[in-house]
Amino acid sequence: MSIKRTAVFISDRTGITVEMLGNSLLSQFDNVQFNRITLPFIDTLEKAQLALEQIKQIGFEEGTRPIVFCTLVNAEVRNAIHGEPRAAQ
Repeated sequence: MSIKRTAVFISDRTGITVEMLGNSLLSQFDNVQFNRITLPFIDTLEKAQLALEQIKQIGFEEGTRPIVFCTLVNAEVRNAIHGEPRAAQ
């Protein structure tokens, strides 16, 4: 019986790079069946918050956290995905 997990690929552009990186790493696990979800164009704090909520919902529904691959360049947006508080302005 294979294990089932969700992998989420997050990018501030099309997601092609993060998908290639993630799929290369996931291919090492023959006994795991991955449900792959790509979230492209996550380039604002609002979109990052929505992505984080989606990731948390997946974890809640499946009973285990999804594996997240992220190639976000903007530190503030990336930190929002990590669930880190915003820096004081």
